[in-house]
Amino acid sequence: MNSGVVFALIKKEMFQIVRDPSSILIAFILPVILLFLFGFGINFDTNTVKIGVLIEDKNPTTVEILDTMRHSRFLDVKVFDSRRSADYALLSGAIRGYAVIPNDFTRKLKRSKAGAAAALNSQSGSPVIQNKGLPEIQVIADGSEPNTAKFVSSYIQGALAVYGAINTTEKGETGNGGSKINIIERFWYNPALKSTYFVLPGSLAIIMTMTGTVLTALVIAREWERGTMEAILATKTTKGEFLLSKYAAYFMLSMASVIFCLFLIIFVFRVPFYGSFLALMLVSSFFMLGALGFGFFVSTLAKEQFVASQIAGVVGFMPAMMLSGLIYEINSMPLFLRILTLFIPARYYVSSISSLFLSGTIPFIIIRDSIFLGVFALLMFILVYKITPDRLEGGYVSKVRQYG
Repeated sequence: MNSGVVFALIKKEMFQIVRDPSSILIAFILPVILLFLFGFGINFDTNTVKIGVLIEDKNPTTVEILDTMRHSRFLDVKVFDSRRSADYALLSGAIRGYAVIPNDFTRKLKRSKAGAAAALNSQSGSPVIQNKGLPEIQVIADGSEPNTAKFVSSYIQGALAVYGAINTTEKGETGNGGSKINIIERFWYNPALKSTYFVLPGSLAIIMTMTGTVLTALVIAREWERGTMEAILATKTTKGEFLLSKYAAYFMLSMASVIFCLFLIIFVFRVPFYGSFLALMLVSSFFMLGALGFGFFVSTLAKEQFVASQIAGVVGFMPAMMLSGLIYEINSMPLFLRILTLFIPARYYVSSISSLFLSGTIPFIIIRDSIFLGVFALLMFILVYKITPDRLEGGYVSKVRQYG
């Protein structure tokens, strides 16, 4: 083995790496971005849960319970004056659940205290309290996200335990602790708390992001690499006609993929669907137009299939998986990343499709998400139209000569 040749080749490769910005990007910039996302954006814990509280029996005791919940660092509490307003907030996703303190809560609480005192003063000296007479608090949680629903119930029970401990210590009272209050749990939309009912519909956003983006990321780049782009530009075909043909063909293909995935989710995996199929197709159409547009945008800029596919995979897939709210709770992310998620189309698609599958057709959510996805799709089309050449001149001449 000639060591001189080896060192010469190593030197050549090092110069090539320095001259190739993509190598530096993959080696240093990409790890920094991923470490930032994994370190700050990915959090399996739910640090703060937005809940509502409805007090039907308003008195100093129930106000103390409300204050205890408000002072919990795990709960972001909003007070409602009717079940209808609380139900609407839960349905729209403004809160993850709410607690109802019924109008007979104080009466049962006093009876429970009296029963505890009587039992302590009895001959046996052992407190025996029947659950039938215990005060009750109903907790209604959004079961479409099973882990969060469990956190709602657990955090409320924790706040009640703190309330009981404070009263026992400061007032010397018994029988009013958090463990002496019955929690009646109800989980809406997904009573069985099956994670697949939420994960499978939401995963459609990740799958379609990759499918739509990668499909079109290779299209225009392939035209450049095969040398057919200059032939197209030499014809009387306009930019609009060229892009429309590309959009139409791959839109039909991608929507067929969406329908196929929906068939598998509903009929093979048996995930219930309560919404409108027409609304689902509307939201899916806007989402796929945006994904296709992003793929065309990357393909037009890169002009090389390998580079285009890598950019589409990293820029399209990673944010959709990590910042859409499907796997990681958005409320647990830092403020900067929570703001960043507002610009991730997959977040809105996950919101709509999960709502359609588990909650039904909620006009507010469908309209809100459709507007954002439609604006994103339109923006991507405008960008692609602007950067697509309509004649052979300037920088495109060198590209034609390269392939000619």
